[in-house]
Amino acid sequence: MLLLRDNDPRFRRLGLRVSAFVLIGVGIALTLLVLLGLRQGYFVPKTRLHFVAEHGAGLIPGMQVRLSGFKIGVVDAVALNDQAKVDVDLLVEERYIKWIKPDSTAILQQDGLIGDHYIEVAGGSPNQAPIKEGGKLAFAPALGLSEIALDLRQRVVPIIDSVQTTLDTVNDPNGDLRQTLANVRGLTAELRQTRASVDELIVNLNKLSAHDLPAVAQTGQQALARVDTLAAELQTRMPTMLDKLDGTLSHASRAASEAEAMMATTRRAVDTAAPRLPAILRNSDAVLQTSRDALDGASQSWPLKQWLPPADTAAPLPPSRP
Repeated sequence: MLLLRDNDPRFRRLGLRVSAFVLIGVGIALTLLVLLGLRQGYFVPKTRLHFVAEHGAGLIPGMQVRLSGFKIGVVDAVALNDQAKVDVDLLVEERYIKWIKPDSTAILQQDGLIGDHYIEVAGGSPNQAPIKEGGKLAFAPALGLSEIALDLRQRVVPIIDSVQTTLDTVNDPNGDLRQTLANVRGLTAELRQTRASVDELIVNLNKLSAHDLPAVAQTGQQALARVDTLAAELQTRMPTMLDKLDGTLSHASRAASEAEAMMATTRRAVDTAAPRLPAILRNSDAVLQTSRDALDGASQSWPLKQWLPPADTAAPLPPSRP
C-alpha cells in the first residue's frame, strides 16, 4: 500500500481541480445553450397562430416563419385533422404580432429551387388591430416545379399553336400573304414599266426643250413687245378718253337734274289736278247723257228719220238653224 501512495505535489488536490474544470465547462455549455436559445427565440414570449392547408407537402415542424424576410417564429406542430386536411400551428414572437393582422396570409415559400421551405406571413390591412392568441390565418401554397411546369405549359401551348397557325397561313399558296407577294411582284413590274415610260418622257422633254423652246421664247418676247406697245398707246390716249368721259358724266348729271325737276313739276301738277278729277268725271257723265238724249231726239225728227234705215226687230238666228 505504501508503494501506491503518490507524494508528487503536482497531483495534490487533483480531484478538486477536475471538479472545478468540469463545473466551469458545464457552466460555459449552459451559457452557450442559453445564448443559442435566446438567439433562436426559445426563451421569449410567443403567440400561437393557426392555419389549415389542403395537403402537408413541404410543411414540417420546426420550419421558419418569416415576415418581410426576417424570422419571427417557427412551425410548432403539423397534424392531419378529421376532414383529411392539415392543421398547422405557428409560434410567433409577441414583439412581431403588431404587424400581423386577422386578414394576413401565410404563404409557403422555398429558398431557391432546391432550398428549404418556410412560411412567409404577408401583412394585412394596416388599419386593423393585431391578431389575437389562437387566431387563424389564410394559407396560400407555393407553386412547386410541377405546378410551375404545368402553368408554363398552359401559357406556352397557345403561343405555339398560334405560331403554327401563322406558319400555315404563310405557307398557304392561296393565302393572303402569298397573294400579297404576287401583287407586290406585279406592282414592281408595273413600276419598272412606268419608270421606263418616265425616262422616255424626260428624253422627249429634253429634245423639245432643245428645239421648240427657243421659238416659243421668241414668240413670247414678240407678244410682250406688242403688249408694251399697246400699253404705251393706251397710256397716251387715256387722258383724252378720261376728259371725254368727264364731259359725258357732266351732261348725264345735268340731264338727271333736269329730269328730276320735270318729275317734281309733273308731281305738283298731278297733286293740283287730283282733287278736281271726281267732279270732271261726273260732269263728263252728264255731258254724255245729254248728248245721247239729243241724238235720240234728232233721230226721231222728220228729216233725219227718212234718212236712217229702220231697226231690225227680228231676233238674229244662229247659222246652224234652218
